[in-house]
Amino acid sequence: MFDFSTGTLTIDVSTNLFHGGPSPSDRPLIGATELAKYGEWENYGIKNVTVWGKTFDVTARYCNKKLAMIDFVWVDGVAKKTDWSATEADLVKERKALSKMIVSEAQQPCVSSTIGADTFVFNWGTLTVRADLRSMVVTTSVAYTDSKEE
Repeated sequence: MFDFSTGTLTIDVSTNLFHGGPSPSDRPLIGATELAKYGEWENYGIKNVTVWGKTFDVTARYCNKKLAMIDFVWVDGVAKKTDWSATEADLVKERKALSKMIVSEAQQPCVSSTIGADTFVFNWGTLTVRADLRSMVVTTSVAYTDSKEE
């Protein structure tokens, strides 16, 4: 479940990803696989996460041991199924389907729409659905906005 009011992704009863959440090196992330570490960045993958009634592979990106971004790739989406044989039309169709689903779930329209991306803005950050013609994949990305703590 993804909570649009807080930007929290609930994977199971014991696993939540949220803005500034601790990295798996500080608190283990059940079912996650380390993908890469470089500099202050750590990336972890979690397969087959159900969100919005669909199945996604998720990448959690941490900066300085705090969650900064989450990327979703729709496992059952046409672009993933057809892989490199997906066409630009396939990618745009999938981006539109995901954006429509997010509009419905979030009860909020996108603030920016182009052929390649739709962007939604929330008080915790942005959610962008992007059709990447170079890698032939559609990615839904959550980017958390840094807030100054006083």
